[in-house]
Order: sequence, then C-alpha cells, then structure tokens
Amino acid sequence: MTRISLIITFALLTFNAHAQDMNTTEANATAIAKPYYQGEVVSVEQGGAYTYLEVKEHTEATFWVAVNASEVKVGDYVRFQKELVAQNFKSKGLDRTFDMLMFGSNLQYKVKQ
Repeated sequence: MTRISLIITFALLTFNAHAQDMNTTEANATAIAKPYYQGEVVSVEQGGAYTYLEVKEHTEATFWVAVNASEVKVGDYVRFQKELVAQNFKSKGLDRTFDMLMFGSNLQYKVKQ
C-alpha cells in the first residue's frame, strides 16, 4: 500500500510541474505574439468608445493607434500591446479614414509633467 501511494504522489507531482511549465510557456507565447509599442503622444482625437492617438516612436516616425476611451493627452508617454492593424480604416466616430490604424490594448501611460 505504501509503495502505491508513493507512486501516485510522484505521478501527481510530475503532472503538476508539467502543467506549470505549460502555463509559463503560454504566457511567454502571448507576450511574443503581442509585442508592446511605446512613444510620445503627439495628437489625440476622441471618437465614441475609442481614443485615437498619434504616437511618435524613438525613431521620430509616427503612427496612429486606437485604444479604449481614455484621458491621454498630448505629451503623455504611452505603452500598449498591438492587437491588429487595419489598412484604410474608416472611423465612423471621427468620420475619417486612416491609411493604417493599429488597435491596441493594455494601455499604460505616464502623464507629462
């Protein structure tokens, strides 16, 4: 009886360790699949449920990103994860078409002081 319980305990511990490795691998895959982008906000437009931000990267290049409505202002520094990129996206809220628009999530921002 003791030998069987020892085998069962060992099997459960091995299975639990394997499950934890799988969770770590999934978290790493998500971080790789959805990289973070960051930069300084140079323009803000509010449009319904979204806030549209023109962001300047460290290379001085700019791009537009749509995030859930937020209080971000020009000069703030933002960081977010890319969800998808749309070409020739027509925003009904702004009545404007963007040549390229990134949709972002997990917005973090530092207010300019």
